[in-house]
Amino acid sequence: MDVMPPPEAPVTRANQRAHRSTRRLAAGAVLGALAVLVAVGIPTSKAALLAVVPDLPVPVTPQPLRVPVHTCLTWQRQDATDAKAVSCTQPHLFEVTATLDLQDFGAQEPFPDPARWQQLVAQRCTERTAQALDDRFDPFGRFTIGAIKPSEAGWRSGDRTLRCGVQSAGRTGMLFATTGNVLTQDQSDVHAPGTCLGNDGKAVGDPVDCTAPHAIEVSGVVDLKGAFPNGYPDEAAQDKMLNTECGRLTKDYSGGPAVATNKGLTLFWETLREQSWHAGSTRVDCRLGAFLPDRSGFAPVTGSVKGPVKISKQPAPAAPHDLGPFPQATPPVAQVDTPPPPS
Repeated sequence: MDVMPPPEAPVTRANQRAHRSTRRLAAGAVLGALAVLVAVGIPTSKAALLAVVPDLPVPVTPQPLRVPVHTCLTWQRQDATDAKAVSCTQPHLFEVTATLDLQDFGAQEPFPDPARWQQLVAQRCTERTAQALDDRFDPFGRFTIGAIKPSEAGWRSGDRTLRCGVQSAGRTGMLFATTGNVLTQDQSDVHAPGTCLGNDGKAVGDPVDCTAPHAIEVSGVVDLKGAFPNGYPDEAAQDKMLNTECGRLTKDYSGGPAVATNKGLTLFWETLREQSWHAGSTRVDCRLGAFLPDRSGFAPVTGSVKGPVKISKQPAPAAPHDLGPFPQATPPVAQVDTPPPPS
């Protein structure tokens, strides 16, 4: 049975940061048989991702899954038929934030199409998830709001249970395991230095080996919290600090102050939004990349800045969408650089 692909742009993870400010420096319980997954982002300027796993066989007398808020779930198979509840201290793919009964959908109501599911999750899971996370959810961070919905066969049998939750979804639909409850984790959308993010057409994809074509190479991570103890810094203040700190980290990472520039790479970063800051996200990636000649997107770069680099003038093909779990848990990103308050 085939996996339904995510919808076309603009409803894609790759576009979710299209409106986010970017600055550049020129230098055990089995549940899979009862449900399928819907992953959507909060309907802000961060566009949504919709990923639907195929309908799965349903037992003759299916029982809707009932699990408490903050229960963590994981699975290995792409169709999630082996999904189970685990301790949140173990790697997992989904943390439940609410279980809703869609009682306003009668027995004769047709099974919602993907667009309608996306709308339902956005309308009904967003507020409940914010409540479950004490209004400390970062909609521009590493987690997205999603849901486990009934299978079509389960819907026909009367299952109207929608299980809301949060997950770490890649730009191409892949799910990344995390460890710990969301409230105990830094939600900053950062990556360990040396991580390369692949190309998805002209946009940014999921992590790849740096020897493969990629859009971005992370050269460092800056935590702005210590530099701004009195609260959220505006973009100008962030830019000033990140210009200095990312420049220093990239010089150390690449082996010299002009190594990246001499290889045709540009250093840039994304400033934090106030909503992210108040949710506790205070870290920012320092990123290296190259742009296509017409500046319409990211050029494929082969090789790390630490060695030979080849930059293509042609856009990369669209990345294949993979709705399954990433084969291993993503390690937490260690705090790399914490600048003091500006003098």
